[in-house]
Amino acid sequence: MELWDKAKDDLLSKCGRQHFSRDIELTKKENKAGKILAKLRTKMMDQDDMVMIGGYYDKLPTLLSSDLYNLLDVMPKPVVHHLHLTAAAPISFLVEKLCYFNHVYFSQKD
Repeated sequence: MELWDKAKDDLLSKCGRQHFSRDIELTKKENKAGKILAKLRTKMMDQDDMVMIGGYYDKLPTLLSSDLYNLLDVMPKPVVHHLHLTAAAPISFLVEKLCYFNHVYFSQKD
């Protein structure tokens, strides 16, 4: 078990050193904005905890009526807005919900 723990710690350390965001340092304003977005995400998920993985058209009313959508909708961006599940969902959601579906496969690399 000790060898496994050490190997796991080594891999996590290596992953952190290679992650694309390792050199990014957020400003005070950016951290505040991140907290606001996280709070809005939580509020939306309190209404429907499966909103991020359900069928698009089934979940559209919840999405369109959310404060999070209203905020993102006014942000300037020259492409179609979209969310990546790993960025949008809290880790607890990924573990508690998705890990128990037999049809969910995940690879951060691929």
